[in-house]
Amino acid sequence: MTSAPDLGPPLGQQSGWLAGLAASRAGKAAIQLLRWGIPAALLLIIGRRLTELGWARIWTARPGAIGFYVLLVAQFFVQPFGDYFVYRNLWRDAPPMAVILKKRLMNTFMLDYSGEAFFYFWAQRNLALPPGMLVHGIKDSNLLSGGAGLVMVWILGLVLLATGGLHLPVLPGQRWLYVLVGVAPLILCAVLVLGHRKFTALSRRQIAATFGIHFARACIVLGIEFGLWQLSGALPTAVACLQFVALRLVITRLPLVPNKDLIFVGVGIAAAGLAKAAVTPVATVLVILAAADLVLAASVAGLTAMLDLRRKPA
Repeated sequence: MTSAPDLGPPLGQQSGWLAGLAASRAGKAAIQLLRWGIPAALLLIIGRRLTELGWARIWTARPGAIGFYVLLVAQFFVQPFGDYFVYRNLWRDAPPMAVILKKRLMNTFMLDYSGEAFFYFWAQRNLALPPGMLVHGIKDSNLLSGGAGLVMVWILGLVLLATGGLHLPVLPGQRWLYVLVGVAPLILCAVLVLGHRKFTALSRRQIAATFGIHFARACIVLGIEFGLWQLSGALPTAVACLQFVALRLVITRLPLVPNKDLIFVGVGIAAAGLAKAAVTPVATVLVILAAADLVLAASVAGLTAMLDLRRKPA
C-alpha cells in the first residue's frame, strides 16, 4: 500500500452530518436507547424463559468436559489474532495486540463497528499512513470479512442440505432467487477484484491475502463452535450441532444489530423447542456462550487498562 487512489472525500467530510446527529439531544437519546434499552428488554425476555426452565436445572445441565471450556477461551481470541495478521499484511507496521483487543471489546459492549471507529482514530494518531489509506484499509478489510462470512454461510448451507439438516422450499419461478443469494458473496468480493483501483486502495494480492485470512478465521471459529456443541452433549446429533453453528453464523452476519449474543440465546432456545431437543441443556450452553464472551471481554479490558496505567509515567 504505497499510494491512495482518489476514492472520494475524507472520512470526516463523508460523516460530518452523522457526527452532528450523534451530538444532538435526540441522537444521544437514540444511542442510549440502543445501547441500554434493547439489551435490557432482551435480558428480561430471556431471563423469564430461563426462570421457567429452572435455574437449578440449568446449573445441573452445565457441560462437564474440560475441553469445552478450553475451546470457550480459545474462541474469544481467534478474531483478534485474525485482525492482527490482516493489518500486519496491509500496513506492515502491525498494531499492538492490546489495541486490536480494545477494538474487539468495543464491538462487544457497544454497537457494531464502534470498534472500527476507535481503531481508525488510534491508527491516525500512531501510524505514519495517509488518512485515505487508513479509511480504505479498514473498510475493505471489513467488506472482505463480510464476504468470507457469507461464503461460509453458503458452504454450511450446502453441507446441511447434503446431510438433510436443511430443507428449502423451491417455488416455481423462484429458483433464480436462491442462485442470487448464493452468489452474492462472490459478487461483493468480485467488485473489489475487478474494479480494483476504482473502489479500493488494496492491491489484488492484498485483497486475496485479506480474504484468505478472514476465511481461515471463519473456518477456525466454526470448527471451535462445532466442537463446543459436540463436547457439551446438549444436542443429539452432529447434524443438530451444525444447525446451531449455522444459526449463530447467520445471526452474526446481520448488519448493525446490537447484542447478537443475546439474540442468539433467545432464538436458540426457541429453535431447541422447535427441533424437539432437550431445552434445558441447550439453554445452558447458550447462556454459557453469551456470558463467557462478556466475562472474557471485561477481564481483558481490565487487564489492558492495568497495563496502560503501568506504562504511563508517574
